[in-house]
Amino acid sequence: MEGDKLKVLVSMDVDCDSARIEVKGNVDSRNVQALHAVARRVNTLMPGLGIVLDLAAASATSEAAQELRECADAQALPAGAGQDPVPCNLSAVLPVKTAQPARSAEAAEANKLAGASVASGSDVALAA
Repeated sequence: MEGDKLKVLVSMDVDCDSARIEVKGNVDSRNVQALHAVARRVNTLMPGLGIVLDLAAASATSEAAQELRECADAQALPAGAGQDPVPCNLSAVLPVKTAQPARSAEAAEANKLAGASVASGSDVALAA
């Protein structure tokens, strides 16, 4: 779907000592792997380069944000199947707003039938 696509812009400073990956869209557990792939490509182009993964203009599920935070803390990107993690000088600018994970049609219908709607997190308001 068009709404699920991420928009990514990679820019390098003129001294080639840092790169910024600017992300727009909704980052979730399905498409966070694409961000890992982009960062791996930048890292392969210039090993040791400081890479800033900037999600300030994006939204992310808590799971995706946590995964990116862990990569930045570990200074490593997940590798492909059967490979070791890739060392990377990564920092992450995480989004202020957290996206809610997509709900299945069955869960939405069940909430409708129960007369409940989820406001945020575990807050539930019953319909009058």
